[in-house]
Amino acid sequence: MALAGCDTGGGATSAPLRAASMANGEMILVAPEGFCIDRRSLKSSFALLARCDTLGDPDGAYGAPLGLITVSLSTIPANAAPISAAALQSALSDGSVLDRIETADAVLLRVQGTAPTREGLSATHWRGTGQVGSQRVGLAMYGAGDSAATGREGGRVLDRLMQRTRAQAAATAQAASATPAATE
Repeated sequence: MALAGCDTGGGATSAPLRAASMANGEMILVAPEGFCIDRRSLKSSFALLARCDTLGDPDGAYGAPLGLITVSLSTIPANAAPISAAALQSALSDGSVLDRIETADAVLLRVQGTAPTREGLSATHWRGTGQVGSQRVGLAMYGAGDSAATGREGGRVLDRLMQRTRAQAAATAQAASATPAATE
């Protein structure tokens, strides 16, 4: 499967990112094992992840499924209710739900819908959401029709992304609270 925009090209010398600050420093996105963050895609509220070997780390795939992950962030209003699988399913503009994974970290739906492109990516993909601090995290994972990314493994990969990102947020909060206040 060709992953447009995922080669390092142009003589890039820096290693792919496995973690990145987002939401103006409010959250650190931590990639699941085998995936890296495409530096060129990284914005305050958006990131594209691909298997590390497609981003220039030939030894970094660790058996991860070949696929693309998108992460988008939005600030959660103070009075917002958590998103349930039923709410997420009703928000889908197209497609039918084939599978569902609900964890402490995320609500994930495997959907048969419209493919993001006609070239190589399956219409079956994962969509989901979770929360990290004040940020709502929107997730999607796409792969070729025969990729494990479009099967149950794709949902597990997205869940690991949320687990790692939330663990990082908890560790950062704990470190901040353990830092003694500056004295004069």
